[in-house]
Amino acid sequence: MGPLLLRPNYISPVWSGPRVNEARGIAGETLYGESFDVSVHEGLVNVVEGGPFDGVPLDELVRAHRAEIMGDLADDGIVQIIVMDAGENLSVQVHPDEAYAQAHEGDHEKTESWYILAADPGAFIYCGTTTDDVEALRASAADDTLGEKYGRKVPVSEGDFVLIPAGTLHAMGKGVFALEVGSLGFKTYRICDWGRGRELHVAQGFDVLRTECRPEPNHLGAFDPSAPAGTRRGVTHRLFASDVIDVRGSWAQPMEGRYEVLSCVAGSARVRTAEGEMDLPFTRSLLMPASAGSYTIEGTCRVLRSYASRPGEVL
Repeated sequence: MGPLLLRPNYISPVWSGPRVNEARGIAGETLYGESFDVSVHEGLVNVVEGGPFDGVPLDELVRAHRAEIMGDLADDGIVQIIVMDAGENLSVQVHPDEAYAQAHEGDHEKTESWYILAADPGAFIYCGTTTDDVEALRASAADDTLGEKYGRKVPVSEGDFVLIPAGTLHAMGKGVFALEVGSLGFKTYRICDWGRGRELHVAQGFDVLRTECRPEPNHLGAFDPSAPAGTRRGVTHRLFASDVIDVRGSWAQPMEGRYEVLSCVAGSARVRTAEGEMDLPFTRSLLMPASAGSYTIEGTCRVLRSYASRPGEVL
């Protein structure tokens, strides 16, 4: 089986900026602040775009061709990829860990990471709290001021990659364009929404909040077309990892018996395998089935290589 491009699912939240539309060549007045590009989560499942499986939902394809796609991984979940452009601050939120998600939501843990595609001068993310005083946090949540009073502001720029474990208070700030690599769950608890009036989930959010979580970005630097090719680890978690590959001409990559998700975060790429090839433009992602065995990336580009862990594996 060759590489699989998936049809994006576009969403237009109240905070949408223009850069998803610009990157994808989407005309019209509607701004799509989110593009769900790789997901098998209920209600968000992508379908295959082009090739012999065109139009087939990804979850159905995995069930029908499990060994080819998943390799030796035990579950059927796929690392999730979302592209987001924040025209305004996103809600301040927190996600549950596996135990809480299973017990209360019938879902999985949502740990995520953000690769910063671009950021306006002075842009930042909210990542953690500035206090461990839970009662002060609860009081500010009651009048929807928690983000401004206690959100920990972390400046970001192109090439930063930050891991946001479940339980971390976080929000993407205005002017940030990012690609999210995340785990299998999708449950979100809003604790602050900047007075927009949308539903909040304060009780559940405080159930899972971990005030000690204050992540720092991995500063990889903006893509430099003149710098040497190479690969570096972007983020590592017990559920998944993402490597950053800078390509000059071509880069051959062996696989390790499991699927991988490739995301072009600078330039444009062409991906070749023994069974097929595919263009991968800026911001787009593809699913590389385990059966491919290896692939070659061609171009002058930066590509994220994201993959799930095996039980007990240290990535």
